[in-house]
Amino acid sequence: MQTQASYTFSFLREHDVPALYDTFVAAFADYIIPIKVSRAEFAMKFKREGVEPSFCVGAFYGSQLVGFILTGLGEWQGVPTAYNAGTGVVPEHRGNQLTKQLYTFLLPKLRESGVEQCLLEVIKGNEAAFKVYRSIGFEEVRSLDCYRSPVGELLLPAEEPEPVVEIRKAAKGDWKTYSSFCGSSPSWQNSSEAFKRSPDQKMVLEAYAEEQVIGYVAFFPRTGSVAQLAVHPENRNQGIAKALLKEAIKQSQAPALMFLNVDQADARLATFLERIHVRHFLTQYEMLLRLQ
Repeated sequence: MQTQASYTFSFLREHDVPALYDTFVAAFADYIIPIKVSRAEFAMKFKREGVEPSFCVGAFYGSQLVGFILTGLGEWQGVPTAYNAGTGVVPEHRGNQLTKQLYTFLLPKLRESGVEQCLLEVIKGNEAAFKVYRSIGFEEVRSLDCYRSPVGELLLPAEEPEPVVEIRKAAKGDWKTYSSFCGSSPSWQNSSEAFKRSPDQKMVLEAYAEEQVIGYVAFFPRTGSVAQLAVHPENRNQGIAKALLKEAIKQSQAPALMFLNVDQADARLATFLERIHVRHFLTQYEMLLRLQ
């Protein structure tokens, strides 16, 4: 435990999670895009993003939790990584450099544990957060775009793709094969590891032609969030991605389709989403801090 001014910093434990949820809700209520999650959704976020409570840091004012960093652990592009699944400070305690102090408290434990880098996303336009992360040593890696549209506004024509494909539910995703279809690396929360960890309802649909998988979509039917969508390079521009999304919509309960944190450099996917009227609503910077 460490004290600076009137704040105390400590790593959290499982019994702190209920208070952590309350602080999370208070911290993000006035965010650039207000975030509203239920306790059940908060628990699912922990699982999907690999959050480890004992690596989460809390800032306490007396006995009140007023700031935090949610830390997910795993590998990122083959390197042991700590992912920032959320940093928040309740409004009345902002302006006290708590984010910087939280990282000062967290980084030694990460280094001692063999973590080699820290990863996070920050919304473009959130200059205060961007400056804080830059001052800590984070560097911008890439830009990620977020898209969303009601399913009724999507342009998904009725004609069948050519060649004709069969859409099947995958009993177990062949992620090694899928990765060869992709034009970019998915973000942390859209990775195959995160998808497999998530306790939320999830589904993978595969497009088959002559008994060969030539495309797939991995998505969450409850929320309409698409984690991954890709088609074999030799089978693009044949209507296969549209056929996959049409079936995904049939299997979903959500009123809208979402693609969160799509690599901006993947121009082919961005063009496809715009063509079927999935609207861009947000850009984030993916940032990395190397510890070794």
